[in-house]
Amino acid sequence: QLMLGVGASKKTYLDDVFSTYLFRGNATSRSITNGIDLAGEGGMTWIKNRDAASGQDIFDTVRGTGKRLTAESNAAQSNAGSCVNAFNSNGFGLGTDSMTNTNNEDYASWTFRKTKGFFDVVTWVGNETNRTISHSLGCVPGCIMIKCTDDNKAWTVYHREVGPEKRLKLNDSDAEYDNSIYFQDTKPTSSSFSIGNSADVNGMEGSTGLNYVAYVFAGGESTAATARSV
Repeated sequence: QLMLGVGASKKTYLDDVFSTYLFRGNATSRSITNGIDLAGEGGMTWIKNRDAASGQDIFDTVRGTGKRLTAESNAAQSNAGSCVNAFNSNGFGLGTDSMTNTNNEDYASWTFRKTKGFFDVVTWVGNETNRTISHSLGCVPGCIMIKCTDDNKAWTVYHREVGPEKRLKLNDSDAEYDNSIYFQDTKPTSSSFSIGNSADVNGMEGSTGLNYVAYVFAGGESTAATARSV
């Protein structure tokens, strides 16, 4: 087991907060037990069919069960209550939907638990005005993936190796794009990140703000000589 350096008195191990779990679909409602407390702590699970050219489906506890985003598409979230239908204290529940549980087809799932020093899920309502969004990592993020959940907008990605001046897209093969309308050319901090007025990260539909979700990943391993963390 690898220990996360999260500054808490209780030791948190990597397999308390992250799981790669493989399973075979059976088209029957069931529980996936991977040891991650999604019910109590919250988090996200990402599921991919390994036998078919189907979507990469993302679900999180903040938006709630049955709210499906696809990593390879700019589509808004869809209601898919028979995909992931529960967040449990030791994993998540599956329904009978063929996207996540086709009989006799193999799947991979990656589950990230919300915890300081590792991962967070944040939501907000757009206002088309430069602003900062708070997060609870307690350290500087290394990667932030943003998606508008109720309109067709591209996934917008910040990565520390590219910098805040440039935007990456998760859902296509575009090269990095330099424009301050995404992250205000401002590096994230241990408590917040900056967004601009782009509709992909902070838009409105008429006088109504669009809804957004961000998956916020910590910045990587500690560079301290005495660090015992990942």
